[in-house]
Amino acid sequence: MRILLLQDVENLGHAGNVVSVADGFARNYLIPRRLGKPVTEGSVKEIEQVRHAAERKRARQLSSAQDLARKIDGLALTFHARAGDKGKLYGSITTADVASAIEQQTGVPVDRRKIVGEPLRQVGEHTMEVHLMADVIAHVKVIVEPEATPETTP
Repeated sequence: MRILLLQDVENLGHAGNVVSVADGFARNYLIPRRLGKPVTEGSVKEIEQVRHAAERKRARQLSSAQDLARKIDGLALTFHARAGDKGKLYGSITTADVASAIEQQTGVPVDRRKIVGEPLRQVGEHTMEVHLMADVIAHVKVIVEPEATPETTP
């Protein structure tokens, strides 16, 4: 079945594209969720309107993602965490921690799922990528320092 995509669908296409999909996928998933609609002979004009609207929307999203990438790229975040003698953390610094630190420093919320990297479990300097869009990637420097432990007195 040929379907006109009304919204971007991951691994299928962008809004305004006409794609061929299985009948069941179209009837049970795309059409009920208003992600697409069947292509008819008279829908050529509508296809162009949807395509132009989607291109404008993607251009706006790309512009805002690039602005955000400029703010975030090269940002240095410092975390203090409890660590053992060899520099191994007792806990970890997760992508959620990094996202909240970015929001505190820039005032711009970043979804933790857009930050690529494993939880940090070692003291030192690390680099994490923030994937804002398909072609827009910012790099953030994460510095993990051990917490200052009070000296024990006899």
